[in-house]
Amino acid sequence: MIFVRHGRAVVQPDVPTHEWPLDAAHIGAIAELRTVLPELPVVCSDMRRAIETARFFGEPTVDPRLAEVSRPWTNDDLEASITRYFLGEPLDGWEPQADARARIEAEVGEYGRAIYVTHGTVLSLSLSSIVPALNAMRFWTDLTNPDAWQVDGDRLVRLSPGD
Repeated sequence: MIFVRHGRAVVQPDVPTHEWPLDAAHIGAIAELRTVLPELPVVCSDMRRAIETARFFGEPTVDPRLAEVSRPWTNDDLEASITRYFLGEPLDGWEPQADARARIEAEVGEYGRAIYVTHGTVLSLSLSSIVPALNAMRFWTDLTNPDAWQVDGDRLVRLSPGD
């Protein structure tokens, strides 16, 4: 399985996050990533930036189970909130970790070997349950837009153009 974090989005606080488009200035990074991905079925979140990213890799099956962790909009320190979330602290309005993991596991169980285009927080959470040695917060901090990771047993391999 290959998990891809969507390309860079245009953050628009006055627009629902589901509707944020890709940033046209960074589309080239997605096209480059395509060169290192195998031909596999593509499954993506129902969030616009994920759908737009997935279309670079093939005609996607759109499934809302790959959406980002649901949480309220915050103008506060997002990184501090995400750190608390990854540490298992229940946060008001945030989707419980067990629920987010369960929907991704169900997705993978249904589609199997595929390219899954999703989002940073849910990706970090999910991969840390597959690879126990993975520090979800460090992984989240190091993610790029886009980013691709192949699960190989209990280890991860980053797929990067030029490797």
